[in-house]
Amino acid sequence: MLASTYAFNMGTLRERVEGNVVPLLLNVMGMRRFAKLVIARGLQRVAEERAEWIMGLIAEQDRALMVEAWKQAMAFDSRPRLAEIKSPTLIVAGSKGDAVPLHHAEMLHQGIIGSRLVLIDGADHALIWTHPDALLRVTEDFLRA
Repeated sequence: MLASTYAFNMGTLRERVEGNVVPLLLNVMGMRRFAKLVIARGLQRVAEERAEWIMGLIAEQDRALMVEAWKQAMAFDSRPRLAEIKSPTLIVAGSKGDAVPLHHAEMLHQGIIGSRLVLIDGADHALIWTHPDALLRVTEDFLRA
């Protein structure tokens, strides 16, 4: 199962701008303020307790390592290898995904022959926390098939 993820995250102008701006923000803002920005921009619908937990995880990371990890993630491109995946694959995305827009799920679905794409209505990148029942349902349906 692939949920709220991508094969290549530098395909659009917006993604390239964000991909290059985030390391600068990490260096200028520091980890705690950057974590607050992530929560404010991408996790508005997550319960406050969960958002605080995520913010703490981000804020406690080593800034230099986070910058390097970010750069590596932005360089990642699995598109040429998607067709090699032969396992039954469920791709799950939120219909309101902004952090990981829908075109990423569609790219994965087109690249992985025989995959199943399921959209969870009203969900976004945080669907594992905001829509756990729907995620469980589509996962169980997929495993039963």
